[in-house]
Formats: sequence, C-alpha cells, structure tokens
Amino acid sequence: MSALEKMQEKILEDAKARADEIVNAATAEAQAILAEARAEAARRRDEELARGKEKADEERRRTLTLAELDARRQLLATKAALVDEVFQEALKRLASLEPARYRAYLKQAMLEAVESGEEEVVMSARDLDTIGPEVVAEVNAELARQGRKAALRLSSAPGGFSGGFVLRTGSMEVNSTFDAILAREREALVVEVAGVLFS
Repeated sequence: MSALEKMQEKILEDAKARADEIVNAATAEAQAILAEARAEAARRRDEELARGKEKADEERRRTLTLAELDARRQLLATKAALVDEVFQEALKRLASLEPARYRAYLKQAMLEAVESGEEEVVMSARDLDTIGPEVVAEVNAELARQGRKAALRLSSAPGGFSGGFVLRTGSMEVNSTFDAILAREREALVVEVAGVLFS
C-alpha cells in the first residue's frame, strides 16, 4: 500500500473515530437531555398530582363542611318547627280550657290588669256574645267591692285572637290574649321546651 493510500486510510480512520466520538457524545447528551426531560416531566406530574390531590381534598373538605352546615340548618329548622308545634298545641289547649276554669282565669287576669277601671274590654269572637258580658259584669262587681272604679265596658267588636282579652284605655293597651302571653313567655320557655323535646 502506498504512502498516499496509507494517509487516506489514516484520515478515514481518524474521521470515523471522530465521527464515532461525536455520535457517542451526541447520543450521551441526548440521553442526558431525555433523562432530564423525563425527570422534569415526572416532577411536574408529581406536582400536578399533589396539587390535584390537595385540590380534591380541599373540595372534599369544603363539600363535607357544607353538607354538615346544611344538616345542622335542617336539624335546627326541624327543631324550630317542633317547638312551634308545641306552642301551637299549647295555644289550642288554652283556647279549649274547661269553661269554668277559663271563666275564672279571665276574671282573675282582668282584675289584675285593670288600672283605671274605665277600660274597654276586647274579647275574642267566641267569647264576645257568650261569657263576655257576664265576665265584665263580675269583674265590675268585684272592683266595686274593692272600692275601685268599676266602669269596664265590653267592646262590640271582637278581637282577632283565640282567647284571653285586651284592655284599652286611651292610647294604652294591655294585651292579655293567649297569643300575647305565649309570645312573652316563649323566649323563657323555648329553652325548656327544647330540652324536653331533644334530650
């Protein structure tokens, strides 16, 4: 083989070796870049999964909290409805008191509520024409016996309530209807009623 051929062969070998070096270096670099890209992708995937899990956990907590609040709100509404029912039942029972007890109650309550002795007495439609005139007459008689002014007069217009009475004088009014009495007592009794119902 001639010197020229040997030189050409050497150049080709060197070129091939250099090409192999470049290819090997490029392959190694490509693999390093690919490994780095895979690692970055895995890191991002893990971050996204963690964020997604955190978001799902937060959403689950929020949904659970809202469900608990809704359940509490419904429970409170149910309890309030039951308490209302108890007070409605109390109002019905008061309105259906045995006549002699009811009449005695009206007399006693009216005597305690009278201030001037000249009040107008408003009674329910049920009581106005039945026991109203007699109760007012009996209270006036008792007031006179006590030496007080006895000029109560029965209103001809019935009140829009189920039982009890209203005393009016000028701009003053004493509301002794069952509705008003229960409303006044409700705040004090509601805790006790709830305790009986829900304990």
